[in-house]
Amino acid sequence: MKRTLIAAALALTLSPLAAHAEYEQVNLIVFGMDCAPCAHAIHVSMKGIQGVNTVDVDLNTGLVTIKLNPGNSAAMRQFNEAVEKNGFTHKEADIVAKGKLTGTASAPFLEVAGTQDRYALTPAAASADITSLLGKTVTIAGVLPQAPKGKVSDTLRYKTIAEAR
Repeated sequence: MKRTLIAAALALTLSPLAAHAEYEQVNLIVFGMDCAPCAHAIHVSMKGIQGVNTVDVDLNTGLVTIKLNPGNSAAMRQFNEAVEKNGFTHKEADIVAKGKLTGTASAPFLEVAGTQDRYALTPAAASADITSLLGKTVTIAGVLPQAPKGKVSDTLRYKTIAEAR
């Protein structure tokens, strides 16, 4: 009986970790930043998003690198809104995220739990068969193309995909 209770308590404790999904890093291209106060405004806006750990803004390239804390529930929409509210335009974004791979081998989707973010996946190049990963939590790196103002791309061009550890 004691072993059963310990095993049940351990399973309840570890199960959220196994199913958790989130953004780990977002590298966002921002168009229109041309001065130090502009870069500072983007930095402050991104740091104001719950779950953001560090923000690095490169004024010369327009690259905003956002690293997130484990267990965050930040959504891509929040990053885009932070750019737009400061009067700038977001371009494409390179992301690293964990999420559940759903759909079919010919029409896969990534669902980022804790958010409403769901992306149709297309390989950036010839890809391996991902059938064995369907239904599993995966770590994926890829590019979100630029979306119109107020929108988030619904397609992720993935570069790598692997079962999350």
